[in-house]
Amino acid sequence: MEHESVAKLLEAIAGRGLLVVGDFMIDRTIYGEASRISPEAPTPVIRVEETRHQLGGAGNVVRNVASLGGKVWCAGVIGPDETAGILKELLCEVSRCQACCMIQEPGRKTTLKTRVVAIQPGRRTERPYGHQQVVRLDEETTHPISPATIVQVQDFAAGVIAAVDGMVISDYAKGALPPPLLGSLIAMARRAGKPVFVDPKAKDLERYAGASVLTPNAAEAEASLGASFTAFEEASNAGLGKAVQRQLHDLNVEALLVTRGAEGVSLIDREGFHHFPTSAREVFDVTGAGDTLLAAFSLAAASGANYRDAAQFGNLAAGVKVGKAGAAAVYPFEIEREISQRHYSAETKILSRERIAALAETLRREKKKIVFTNGCFDLLHVGHVYLLREARKLGDVLVVGLNSDSSVNRLKGNGRPIVSGGDRAFAIAGLESVGYVVMFDEPDPMELIRLIRPDVLVKGDDYKESEVVGADFVKTYGGVTRLIPLRKGFSTSALVEKIRETPD
Repeated sequence: MEHESVAKLLEAIAGRGLLVVGDFMIDRTIYGEASRISPEAPTPVIRVEETRHQLGGAGNVVRNVASLGGKVWCAGVIGPDETAGILKELLCEVSRCQACCMIQEPGRKTTLKTRVVAIQPGRRTERPYGHQQVVRLDEETTHPISPATIVQVQDFAAGVIAAVDGMVISDYAKGALPPPLLGSLIAMARRAGKPVFVDPKAKDLERYAGASVLTPNAAEAEASLGASFTAFEEASNAGLGKAVQRQLHDLNVEALLVTRGAEGVSLIDREGFHHFPTSAREVFDVTGAGDTLLAAFSLAAASGANYRDAAQFGNLAAGVKVGKAGAAAVYPFEIEREISQRHYSAETKILSRERIAALAETLRREKKKIVFTNGCFDLLHVGHVYLLREARKLGDVLVVGLNSDSSVNRLKGNGRPIVSGGDRAFAIAGLESVGYVVMFDEPDPMELIRLIRPDVLVKGDDYKESEVVGADFVKTYGGVTRLIPLRKGFSTSALVEKIRETPD
C-alpha cells in the first residue's frame, strides 16, 4: 500500500463513527524480575515491580477506533466488582468516546485476564527476549446475559444507530452476545444501511448471518468452514476460494477476512481471493493485534474504502501493534511512520501546520518527548547536521521548524535564500535524526512553538537562553530550553562568502 493511499485513508476515517458491542474486559499485566527458582516448586519467583491495566476485547477495539481518529459508541455487560470500576474508568479516559452503556448484572464477573511477565535480570531493554510471560489467569463469567440486559443493549443501539457509520461486534464468547441479540443487532444495522463487521468466536457462523464482513483467525475459519488455510494460496486455485464464496453467499456475508498471524491476512470477497503478507519485523507482543486490525479495517471500510484497501490498512495497523506491549492503542502517526519505513521518502516527513498540530497532540497523549528547533538551514552543512543529531538525543521525536523563502529573505536580505524552501525541507527531512519538518512564514517560530508545545526547545550556544524565542513560553508548562555547543568554523554566511571569493 502506497504512502499517499494511507494518508488519504487516515484523512477519510477521521471523525467516522462506529458502534462497538461485545465482550468488554480488562487485561492486567504484572511485571517483575525473576532472579531465582522457588524452593517450594520448580517455578520462578517474581518480585512484582509494576502492574498495568489496559482495555481488552471489545474495549481494546473501542480504544483503537478512538486512537485512529474515529468517534465511538459502545455497549456491553459488567459485574458488580472492582474490575468493572477499572474498566469504566479506562473507558472514560478514551477520547472521542461519545456514549458508553455498560450494564451491570448481579452475580456476573467482569472478565479479567492477568498475565505475569518475568523480566530477566540484566535484560530489561531486550524485547521479547528479556520479557517472558510466565502464566495467564482468567477470571470470567460466560453464561448468556439476561433477557432484560438484551433489551437494554438493543435500546441503546437503536438510539445511536442513525449517528454512526457502521457497527462492530466483538465476540469473545463471554456471554455478552447470545444469538437473539446478535440477530437483532445485525438486522437493525442493515435496515439502517450501516455495515456490520464481526470478529466471530462461535464455530457456527449461521448466528452471524447478514453481517458485512467476518474477521476470524485461521484456526476459527478452518473450524467453521471445514477448509484448511495452511496453504491457502495454492488451495484457492483448486476451488477452495469458490467453495468459501458459496458459503458466504448462503450466509448473506459479503467478505471473510482471515487473520493468519505471521502469514498476514487473507481476504475472500465476491471478486475472489486476496492475500496481504505482513512486513518483516521482530514480534514483541501479539496481544490485542486482532482487535487493532478489526478497528482499523472497520473504520476504513465504513469510510468508503473497498475491502482490499481496508484489509491492507488493518494489516498495517496490526503490524504496528505487535511492536508494543499488551493491548496497546495505535495512532495515525505510527501508521504513517510504518509505511514510510516500508517505502521511505523524505517527503513523508514534511508536514503542513495542521498535520503537525494533530501529530503533536497524539505524541503528547502517548507521553513522547517532543524536541523542537528551527532555522533557515540555507546550504546545509556539517554544523547543521551536528546540531540536529544532538537535538534528537534530547527526546523521542525531533521537529524542525524551517523558515520559508520569504521569511529567510526578510531575515538575511537580498540574494537569500540560496536554496529554495522545498529543497531545504527535502534535505533536512532526509536526515535520520529528523522526525518531521514544518515550514513557517513568520519572522520567528513563536506561533509554531505555541502549536506544538515542545518538551525541549533547542538552539545553538551562540544564543543566550533569554534570547531564544519561545523559551519563556515552554517554561510555563514545564518544558526546558537547551543550548547545544556549535561546531566551530561552520556557517552558511561563511560558506557563501567563501564561494563568492573563490575564482572561477
